Amino acid sequence: MGTRCDRLCFAISYEVKVSRAFDQMPQHKKLRIFAAIFFWGIILSYIWAAPRLFVRMARGYADFSNFYTAGKIVQRGQSHQLYDLALQTQIQSQFSEPVALRNRALPFMRPPLEALLFLPLSYLSYTRAYAAWVFLCMLLVGGTAAFLRSRIPGFSAIPWWLYYPACFSFCPIFYGFVLGQDAAFMLLLFGLVSVYWIEGKDFRAGCFLGLALIKFQLVLPLILILCLKRQFRTLSGCALVAGLLSLVSIWVVGWKGMIEYPVYLWRLNLKGSAAAIYPSVMPSLRGLVQGWTDPLHPLPRLDWITGVLSLAILLWAARQWHTSAPRSSRIYFAGVATVLLATLLAGYHEFSYDLSLLFPFVLWAAHKGLQDHELDTTTRWTLMLAAGALLYAPLYFLLIAKGQLNLMALPVLWLAWGLARAIKKWQSGSADFPASVVPGAGPHSRVKWI
Repeated sequence: MGTRCDRLCFAISYEVKVSRAFDQMPQHKKLRIFAAIFFWGIILSYIWAAPRLFVRMARGYADFSNFYTAGKIVQRGQSHQLYDLALQTQIQSQFSEPVALRNRALPFMRPPLEALLFLPLSYLSYTRAYAAWVFLCMLLVGGTAAFLRSRIPGFSAIPWWLYYPACFSFCPIFYGFVLGQDAAFMLLLFGLVSVYWIEGKDFRAGCFLGLALIKFQLVLPLILILCLKRQFRTLSGCALVAGLLSLVSIWVVGWKGMIEYPVYLWRLNLKGSAAAIYPSVMPSLRGLVQGWTDPLHPLPRLDWITGVLSLAILLWAARQWHTSAPRSSRIYFAGVATVLLATLLAGYHEFSYDLSLLFPFVLWAAHKGLQDHELDTTTRWTLMLAAGALLYAPLYFLLIAKGQLNLMALPVLWLAWGLARAIKKWQSGSADFPASVVPGAGPHSRVKWI
């Protein structure tokens, strides 16, 4: 009896001590604990849903089916017919249940070069190829997250039990896994571009930006900003790699295939939902403008409105990127974040999984809003709430159920505005981070951000 009482007293005493310790914690540490619990909970919900999702996607409902089809066409020696919809339909109907039912392929829209990436997987069955691709994407995301944590300011101060769950619970990243998309590869490329910019290695950043042209609709708006800001070293690296990729693409499909490719894309765009193009699920300016129209009858005239708005936000974002600021300053990095947010908003063909590219900037903005007390209250809350909305997975699920994922463009706009406010505040207070360069290193060495 005494032993039980002793155990009970010890448990109560321990609970009281833990409660007191928690109450005495700084507010930002409490928020970290609550956030970690939330993110881990989201990951557990993903794990719970994964088996059922895998069974459905393995029946051909995943976007991976069009990548696998492209690899199959190259494997069969028919790469000159890569953009033949009849051939795509014939191949997809062999493993895709929805294509067999509707007799219409999910079209392959990437440049010819990317078909080579899926050539090795085409030697596997569709189910095994899909599983292998998802596993590879998970490794890419984990490796990218580790790389960014060691190179982006403030990330190393975030505990691993919060940082990595925040990454893998980020809904666009998980959505990319489920659909078998190439968003993980794009996250790696944009992460490399951002890191090499802040380290002053512009040419190298341009080379990786050139590789990202496999999704050129997300890169061309950024190239416009680079031209406006006269970032010629980045542009030269991008041009070099783009030229090499063009030669490889010509080798894959021939000159005729390269010439027909833009016409192929334009015809798909005119088909709207018949080509699986739904502006209502595009978290971009196009989604906000055209996401309320009938997807069966797209209105090309609305492209003019989208174009004007996209140009306006790109010009505005270019003004926020102070390229003359020290690369080791918050002002410079916030400018990079604003530019990439605007680039995603201006992307003409973009879906929710493309928002995975913004993960490092969303987390960085949340970190600044939580801990940077030099910012005014409005700016801090703007950064925290906008970033929180983008990190809040249930919001995506709600909008998916409503068929209105285009509304996720609003938190992106909100976050860009908050970063612009922060840049203005830091400029007025001259609040650059002090930076220390590795002793004995040159001006392009890795910079430590304090």
